[in-house]
Amino acid sequence: MTPSKDNTFCWYPFTQLALKDWHRDRGILNATPCCNMIRPETPDPMGLKDKLKTIQPTAKEIFHGEEMTNLRTAALAGERHSACDVCWRMEDRGSSSYRLNQVTPSHTVLPEDPQLRMIDFSFGENCNLRCRICMPGLSNKLRLDYRYFLENKVDTSGMMDYDYAIDHPVTQAENSGPGNEYAVFNFNQNNHQWRDILDNMHELVHIKATGGETTLSKGFLEFIDTAIERDCAKNIILEFHSNCTKFTSQLMNKLNHFRRLHINASVDSIYKNYDYVRYPMTWDRLDHSIENYLNKINLPGAINFNPVITALNAHSLPDLYQYQINLANKYKHRDIEWVMWADLLWPDDKYINIRFLPQHIKQELIELYTEMKLQSDLGIECNIDNIMSFLKQYLQLEITEQHRVNMLREVTAFDKSRDQCYNDYLHPSIIKFLEAPL
Repeated sequence: MTPSKDNTFCWYPFTQLALKDWHRDRGILNATPCCNMIRPETPDPMGLKDKLKTIQPTAKEIFHGEEMTNLRTAALAGERHSACDVCWRMEDRGSSSYRLNQVTPSHTVLPEDPQLRMIDFSFGENCNLRCRICMPGLSNKLRLDYRYFLENKVDTSGMMDYDYAIDHPVTQAENSGPGNEYAVFNFNQNNHQWRDILDNMHELVHIKATGGETTLSKGFLEFIDTAIERDCAKNIILEFHSNCTKFTSQLMNKLNHFRRLHINASVDSIYKNYDYVRYPMTWDRLDHSIENYLNKINLPGAINFNPVITALNAHSLPDLYQYQINLANKYKHRDIEWVMWADLLWPDDKYINIRFLPQHIKQELIELYTEMKLQSDLGIECNIDNIMSFLKQYLQLEITEQHRVNMLREVTAFDKSRDQCYNDYLHPSIIKFLEAPL
């Protein structure tokens, strides 16, 4: 069976579980078949949170439980289950969706006989970067900015996750320090749910993982070491998100034990604009790490550049795509599938969202991306339809002076904590918008 706009079928409920929220003592706090289901407006799409407060089922028990069974029934019956609203909204806008773009499982799973063969983990908030698209609960290094704002009384009013004038979860972690894991995957190697996954990894054929920075996470490193020790790695497709800055030779030696490698590269921009949005990394260091990966890898797989589009990097997308084309051409002897999938900013109320740009800049970006699509080369898939649909959806949104002030406040707050100045990094159209009162 194949997902299409003519049906409501999706492979994820029949083969995968996403475990993105853990607690050191209570174990799994939430579970969905797809990581994209959880949004601010749908924090508990499967209705599992209350149940998991009192019981600690294994991953397999959750997969075969009532909630997942009901979702599978709806998918086969042509019913739009509310847990999947993120995909229904994308499709209703006329763009593709996560459901429609998923790859058919490489293993045999029949809809009438669902089997847990894939797990999508979050392995913590331990990170080495302070990206402007992110938040303190997903990157512990961003607590450095939060504390700077607090201690220097920087105006962060209304800035999502940084407004210290209101109650915010980051204050609960003040004693954990910028280098400790405290949220998301709060790793505990003695947790029986985690041990059960490791003990049954021979049943798994595909693992997905995110961080923080995944390659710095204790859980991720334990999983790959255990898979190698138990001779399971050769049967597992390993897919993970990474900012691609830590591809050391030691890590590459371990990754080469797996069946295939799929990298979702969190690279948002290029050159000095990259230095701005992915602070404190520099473009040259990132480029060196990516080259080391491509020189050392000896497995088939895929590299999906996954930029998150904001007002800060929107104009740099064509240059990033050209960089990817150049890499694909240079390493065409490698058995690698190249993809670019541009994503929207989440949560979408952040002030640097592209929907808060004036109409003439949105139109400018639509034309830029249209030309970019026309110049697609070397068979590299370029999926930016969702970005273009989003821009068109908000093309007529009335942009006020308050929108400009809000965006400028967020931009300059981080400029202060990093000793940067947006004039040195951003596209002229954005600079002009930020500096010219409406």
